[in-house]
Amino acid sequence: MYLGVFDMGERLEQMRKLLKEKRRLKELLEQDIQQIERDIDKLEKQLERAERSLSLR
Repeated sequence: MYLGVFDMGERLEQMRKLLKEKRRLKELLEQDIQQIERDIDKLEKQLERAERSLSLR
């Protein structure tokens, strides 16, 4: 019986560690997504400016 309780406690700790790691990965992914969105916005604005300057010629 004690062995089963120990196994459950160990499993609980493993799950807590896993959850912490997954939350950190989620945070990193969200940061990457935000950076990509900013980069896309910049590129779209640059493309619009380039297209406008070419159409003025």
